[in-house]
Amino acid sequence: MGSYEDSYELEGSMTPPLSPCEPMMIDSDRHPPASTDFTQEGDSGCSLQLTCFKCHGEVTTEGTALHSYRNTYICSGVLHRLLEGEDISPQLFRGRLSELFGYRFITESAGVESTQKLFYMARQQLSQLEHLTEEGSSWVTGGSVNTEALHLRQQVTDFLQYIKVFLHRYYDPPSLPESHSHPYCHQLSQFPQALLQELQGLLFHMGQLGGIHESTVSSAVSRQAVKSSTPAHSFFHVVLDIYWSAVEILYILQTKWPDLPVHMDLSSFLPSEDIGDRDLLTQLLTALLWDLLSLAAKTFNKVTLQECPRVSPFPCTCVREVWIMLIHMLDHRSQHMQSDSFWCTLYNILCLVLQENTTDFSCKDPVGFCWWLLSHVAPLYQYDQYGQFADQQQVKSNWLLVQDLIKKTLDTKDQTRVDESRLRCQLKLCLSLSHLWEPNTQAVVLVWEYYSKRLNDLFQVPGLTLQGLASVSKTALSWYEKCKERCNDHTQSRDQENSFQLFLRLLAVQLRHPAASGELQGWKQIKGRFYSKFHQKRMQELTAIGLSNFITLFLTLALVADVSDVAGKMQDLLDLLNHGLMDYQRRTIIWKGVFALMQVHEHRQVDMGHLADRMAKSFNRTCSEFSQKGLDPSLRHQLWALLSIYVESTQDLCENSKLLHLSQAKLLAPGFSQLLPVCRENELRTVFNFIQTLLAKHRSLYKRALRQQEEGVQQIQSTNIAVLQQQYRDIADALWTHIFPYVRKHSTTLTPPPTLADVAAGFTFLALDLPSPPDFIRQQQTFSNIFQYFGPEDSVCASISCRYLCHLIPNQSFMDQLSAECPAYQSGIVHAWFRCVMQTYGHNDQMQELTRLVLRLPEMEIILHSQHVMIDPSDTPETVAVKFIKAIGRHFNSLQSLQEKTEFRDQVLVYFGNVLRYMGPYLKNSGPAEALRVGYHMVGCMVKHCTKILYVQSNPRSLLPSLMDRLVLPRAVFNPEKTLHPAVMGVIRDHLHLFVQGLSKLSYKRDPFVQKALRDILQQFFHRFSVKSGSFTAGQPQANHPLLLALSETMSNSSSTEASLFRVHLLEGIRDLYMTLRSGSLPNRVAETFSFILELFRRTQTAGQIARNTPVLLATVLEYQLLCDMPAIKKQVSEMLQFMMESCQQCPDVTPRNVLLPILRDFLARNLRLHQSRTFRPFETLALLYKDLIADLIPVFTNAVLEVEKKRGVGADTQLRQAYTSLLNQLGQKGQEQLDVLNTEQHDQIMG
Repeated sequence: MGSYEDSYELEGSMTPPLSPCEPMMIDSDRHPPASTDFTQEGDSGCSLQLTCFKCHGEVTTEGTALHSYRNTYICSGVLHRLLEGEDISPQLFRGRLSELFGYRFITESAGVESTQKLFYMARQQLSQLEHLTEEGSSWVTGGSVNTEALHLRQQVTDFLQYIKVFLHRYYDPPSLPESHSHPYCHQLSQFPQALLQELQGLLFHMGQLGGIHESTVSSAVSRQAVKSSTPAHSFFHVVLDIYWSAVEILYILQTKWPDLPVHMDLSSFLPSEDIGDRDLLTQLLTALLWDLLSLAAKTFNKVTLQECPRVSPFPCTCVREVWIMLIHMLDHRSQHMQSDSFWCTLYNILCLVLQENTTDFSCKDPVGFCWWLLSHVAPLYQYDQYGQFADQQQVKSNWLLVQDLIKKTLDTKDQTRVDESRLRCQLKLCLSLSHLWEPNTQAVVLVWEYYSKRLNDLFQVPGLTLQGLASVSKTALSWYEKCKERCNDHTQSRDQENSFQLFLRLLAVQLRHPAASGELQGWKQIKGRFYSKFHQKRMQELTAIGLSNFITLFLTLALVADVSDVAGKMQDLLDLLNHGLMDYQRRTIIWKGVFALMQVHEHRQVDMGHLADRMAKSFNRTCSEFSQKGLDPSLRHQLWALLSIYVESTQDLCENSKLLHLSQAKLLAPGFSQLLPVCRENELRTVFNFIQTLLAKHRSLYKRALRQQEEGVQQIQSTNIAVLQQQYRDIADALWTHIFPYVRKHSTTLTPPPTLADVAAGFTFLALDLPSPPDFIRQQQTFSNIFQYFGPEDSVCASISCRYLCHLIPNQSFMDQLSAECPAYQSGIVHAWFRCVMQTYGHNDQMQELTRLVLRLPEMEIILHSQHVMIDPSDTPETVAVKFIKAIGRHFNSLQSLQEKTEFRDQVLVYFGNVLRYMGPYLKNSGPAEALRVGYHMVGCMVKHCTKILYVQSNPRSLLPSLMDRLVLPRAVFNPEKTLHPAVMGVIRDHLHLFVQGLSKLSYKRDPFVQKALRDILQQFFHRFSVKSGSFTAGQPQANHPLLLALSETMSNSSSTEASLFRVHLLEGIRDLYMTLRSGSLPNRVAETFSFILELFRRTQTAGQIARNTPVLLATVLEYQLLCDMPAIKKQVSEMLQFMMESCQQCPDVTPRNVLLPILRDFLARNLRLHQSRTFRPFETLALLYKDLIADLIPVFTNAVLEVEKKRGVGADTQLRQAYTSLLNQLGQKGQEQLDVLNTEQHDQIMG
């Protein structure tokens, strides 16, 4: 190859001397390429990029941006300069010489002088490239082959670029007559025709673009081909370069010299003869479009229906670039040359495609192909002449073609219905077009004509699951949200929708834009076409599915059109149905649908009063039916399903509401008053959950309105605050009237749902925040009265009070208001807590929380701190309550004045309340066992520690007597024909000691009530519980008799005087009831009595305590020693005597001998005359145990013996004296002395 310096030798030459004279002399291998870049040297020797197609492989449907390579036709600005008549490549071919096909040519004349030779060389390069492509299909191409192919393409591209530059920059037709022209001028005049002939030959040589084999196209656009520029890649893209260069060449010729006569025939490229009569550029553009359609058809024929939206009709990015340039080229010519626009041209071509057998065009589904192609071509209008993507740009539409396609798609002449899967696919494509183009209501009407006749269809694809079934919405809210999502055109759910739902998307897109701008002209034009399809007969023909589709349609219309008009029409049409004869499924659909329509009203901020009125009436009728007695279970189930829809939908409506100002109050219908009393527990939870939600929402909004009113705000979201407050009062009035009476009443049942407490708390806050004007219904329902009822009131279920108080006590503002209204509120709270402790059992987190809150009350803190009571965080509520009771008792005892004690007693009695009422249900049912245990334990502690608070002798209404009568000494105890339940008897046994210990602190020697109570306890329970037995409640071994536990304090070393005295009193009672010998016979179960006393003695740690008991028992025990011959009894008696005598000897200061001696003298006097010598046996036993005590009685014994002998008048009683002598022998010195005296006296009597 020569250098640029050689060009100086060529000045004045009209032909390039370095060019071969004959075409066959071209040697293509003469100058191998040094680079694979498409470059051209400029005047300064720098490399300039040539314009060509730069491929990025297959086109995906996700991306939109064109890859901005400067040397592509569109991104480099070539297209724009071409259309504007500018130099398309101003920087190229500026030198005097230009290199083409490895040779140098004079730039300004080579186009005219070497036309045939240049085109011949171009065809030769193409032939070589095609040959490389064919060879490369059978083996993997190497790097050198790829480089050679790319170089061949570059040579052709350089040539085509030169021709376009030459035409624009250097060619100018001669103005002189041909006869006077220079030979070169003759060549100039013939150049256009010669160029067109060569261009036609080049196109014929290449063949049609659509004729390229599919395998070649596939391999040309693959990732590997794009990366390494394979022969197939270079061949396919050079064909694109040639075709587009031909378009550019013809456009330059036509625009620069419109009157220039040209002759070229491209009719063989066109499938229709009538197009061949048009201008040459139009023919070429049309032929190129047909070729592009052929390429797209090959792709379409290979994909499935489901793949169509995701597969592009453009094999690669370069083909897409050709489409974009065709759009701008055709529309530019239409605007400036009155030719057909792009859409018009494509419409004419696609009409031929749709006309079967009119062309050789091969496509498996012409209608589907047109939809598919259109949906991908239409977005290309968003690219400008520089390839920039403008998403918001309004693009030109082709609704005429779409309407034709819709008619073709929905044509059912040859079939009963359109294939659902095919219809879904094509509606998705239509939907994508609707996003790009301006609204067209006629297209929507065409589709509606189809669906209006098929509302009862399921629109299922055979063999697939039930996708897109209209009735799947479980709630009205989800139904509304699906419609709203559809109208907002969220694309994630399109694949799960049926064709009818896709139609609704299309409808929403078409009506959404005018509605958003406040214009409803489009809706007004077509609403008659929608409304006219429904009449009474048609409405009655709707199945459940049809009714669901009908409502979904109107919900969609309400979201994008005039909501009031649509809602009114929907209600009018639904009124055409006979609701009384309607099946349950359709009633359910209607209820959900109306509530979904209310959600639309909330979304559009339109009053829903008319809808609420109608639904409330239906609700009231259903509640009346639901409340009937003897209702069939299946019917009841269906009715509740309807009612739950109403309740849950109203709840959703209130939760989603911004201000609760759109007549939601009307939904709080009177039917709730009928519904609530007949609801079951799970049903109540549903209703109460709704009421709780509404109360919370209402309170929040009302407080916000008040706050903003105080700040001087007159409106909230365009709504007057006064109007808002009236709406809130309406809601409050409905709640008070229809809900609160039942809440108040049901709180007194045994097992109300926990949410009732939440609702009650909500009503309390409602009364606090929104005081009602005085009227007959609500004048007593102040917040303080409500608090007094649900908190301290004993009739309310404890679990409700507990949960209720846990809501209120932490609210400081409420507590401040309460303290101002009710100064004694703390006593009420403590009372409620105490009742809850007694009535709730087992682990209860709510009770733990209430206990924690109550301990913070000042009254509680004063009492506990004054008695130095420490509360551990791990203490159970029961433990805390017991500690509190003990603190109360100690605090009462610490008070000095009578007035203080009286006031504190009244306060404590408020704390305790009517404990018998708390325990009533458990006593009546004899359980649960844990409830009985807690109740008896609590009351027992009250009696033990607070007995002087519970009982005042002068007050006949004291609490203690009734407690004893109901809990310890019920009537059944006194009736031998009745027996107490084992559970009740068990808790009495386990807690009787607490009651006895409480009685011990009263005047048991003077008070008749206490005396009777103790006597009854001894009579009923002393022998009922053995000393060693099992527990009635726990079944565990238990060695504690209740009375032993009652006397446990006296067994210790630190027994109080009061406890010791009560022990003596109790033993006196036991002695009188169970130890006294009557008529010489033993009392019943005396052995058990003695066992009790012996156990008491054994556990007593101080001898003084037993010594104090000795005077009470000694005489009786001696009688058993005298009269009882049963070995077991005698053993027990001997053991008791031993305890007593040893204790008296150890503690003579507690029970001195002068106390015991009268007892012994009396025993001797009563028994000596009757039992003679046997009377001395007990004394002999005592003499062994306490010799000095018996020795002090020697004179008494002697006088008694002599007195007996004297009365008998027979002299000395030998047997009696022998017994007495035996006793004296055991009394030591004093006994021997007395024995000597008796012997002396007896001797004197004998001697005398």
